[in-house]
Amino acid sequence: MRLRLSFDRPDRRDLNVFGGYCLAAAVYIAIGVAWIDFLFSFWVGLGYLLLAAWLIPTLVRRLA
Repeated sequence: MRLRLSFDRPDRRDLNVFGGYCLAAAVYIAIGVAWIDFLFSFWVGLGYLLLAAWLIPTLVRRLA
């Protein structure tokens, strides 16, 4: 049996999802630079993660 290396390249959908997460992180960092207390609150960070990583993509998928 021969083993072959296979390179699993991300497709367009994978790159779109990754770009969405990068955008959410950039927005979170920008808000944190403007209001430093925003970064230090666990609950605000958890709420932002819920909103940016789950609710908004769900709404976009339903509308598209």
